Order: sequence, then C-alpha cells, then structure tokens
Amino acid sequence: MNIEKYKAVIFDLDGTLYDNKGLPLKLVLADIPNMWVLGAERRARKNIKGQDFGDAAGVYDALFAEMARVKRSLTVEKARKWYQERYMPLQVSLLHLYFLLRPLTKELLEAMRARGLKIILYSDYGHEVEKIEALGLSRDMFDGIVSAAKMGGLKPCRQSMQRLMEQFGLDAATTLYVGDREDTDGESARPLGIDFFNVKENPSAWDNLLKMFL
Repeated sequence: MNIEKYKAVIFDLDGTLYDNKGLPLKLVLADIPNMWVLGAERRARKNIKGQDFGDAAGVYDALFAEMARVKRSLTVEKARKWYQERYMPLQVSLLHLYFLLRPLTKELLEAMRARGLKIILYSDYGHEVEKIEALGLSRDMFDGIVSAAKMGGLKPCRQSMQRLMEQFGLDAATTLYVGDREDTDGESARPLGIDFFNVKENPSAWDNLLKMFL
C-alpha cells in the first residue's frame, strides 16, 4: 500500500479505534430489564442498514418504527426514549469504564496529522463525540466527526458515504478508509473506489497500520 498517495483517512469508531469485544454482553448486563428492547434494536438496525433516508431524522424514524414492527409490544415512542435516554448514554459510560484505545492510537493520529492528512471519524452510531471523549480522545484530533445516521443512512449506505465525501471535500482516489467490518465499512468504501484497511483482517493488522505511518 502506497501511503504517499493519501490526503485523507476515514476512521470507523466501534471495533476500530478500540476493540469492542465484550461490549454487547456488557450492554445486556447493564440493562437486563430492557434486554428485549436491545434485541429489537439489533434486528431493526440490520433490517434498515444500507438504505437512504435522507437525513438523521429519517434514519431514526425508520429505526424506531422498525423496532416497533419487529417487537409488537414496543411502541415507537418507547423505542425512541430508550435509545436516546438509556442506550446511547450507557454505551458512553461503558466505554469510559471498561474499554481502551488500541495501542498508539493517539500517536497514529498525530503522525497522520503531521503528514498533512485530513482525518475524519465516521461512526455507525450517534453520540460519536461523547464516545471518543470517553476513550480519551479530543474532538480537535479530527477534522470531522459524523455518524452515518447524520449522513442519511446506516452503513453501508452509498448515498451517506457520498455525502460525507462531498461535505469534507474528499477524493476517493486519495482517501483511505480504516474499519473493522467488511459488510459495513468495506462495503461503504469499495463501491466508491476508496481503499479499505481492515484492522481485524488478521492479528497483525493494527500493528501493520502503525508501521505504515509511525
């Protein structure tokens, strides 16, 4: 991989900048009375991923409606309240308590910045600023921090990725996307001709990324 050609790097968050192994179980154990709501969210998210809803309001309206559809005892209003007031704040608090950045993440970001690279964080979930701060990163380490929902559709929505590229003035030929999942991150990048690096491709992948830039 010729890193000299890159002018921008897009990072996924969950599973990429930190190893999210064990997070689903911790989410369940921290909110056992609502574990059935969490199950509905996981199914609904899978059902609507990749679709374009135009903006964040459209994405969340679709998500909560789908949660209510897959779990008849759940209303759209309850789904929305649980997600915004319980689920996302809980993710932030669990990251703060139990999870660490991958080794030398801050040094990697600083080295990329020193090369003049534009660095964008592109998360599939909301509360993206709160989550990076819970992990010990500051927002000024990135040139842009956005969620897929804010771009109009959950990964791997092609339109969301195109809006992100346009918003930050990125060129696919000179952009590297760093993520941890082929079905969401990889499928967001490759259709637009963006190089994709999977930090979970093999046990040495993260170390190999560090060697490229440090």
